[in-house]
Amino acid sequence: MNEELMHRIMMFAGMVLAILAGLGSIVLLAETAMDFSMATLFATVLMAGASIGFGWGAVYFGGRTTGQIKVFSADIEREVLNPKQRRDLKRARGEVVMERALVDIENERQNIVHKQIESSNDPAKPPHVTSFTPHPEGQQRELRGNDYERY
Repeated sequence: MNEELMHRIMMFAGMVLAILAGLGSIVLLAETAMDFSMATLFATVLMAGASIGFGWGAVYFGGRTTGQIKVFSADIEREVLNPKQRRDLKRARGEVVMERALVDIENERQNIVHKQIESSNDPAKPPHVTSFTPHPEGQQRELRGNDYERY
């Protein structure tokens, strides 16, 4: 039996059981409202929990049915690989993507440091002026429009 077909069958079974349990909990809730007893209240709560559980199962298997296409785009991978092999392949692809991202981050970090070193060694470039740098004439520097946005 194909794994995708099994997930589809489990999804439909969970959906049918969730509907039946939901209808049963509604009937038990009406019975509890008419003739209150702890037994019917307990049964109502159990049936409501079962309907929620079956609904979650239907959603889970529905996601497994449609979600595998997103991760494994090739039909051959879905047909040939077993679940453990697909999980290992997914993990290996994730590691490759993470390594590429780390290499890009490291290259960008080295690029930033290189630009800082180049700018500090340039004698024609004036020193960096901040809002805390004293004005050369001893007067207080006027704030421009952009300076207000920093505060």
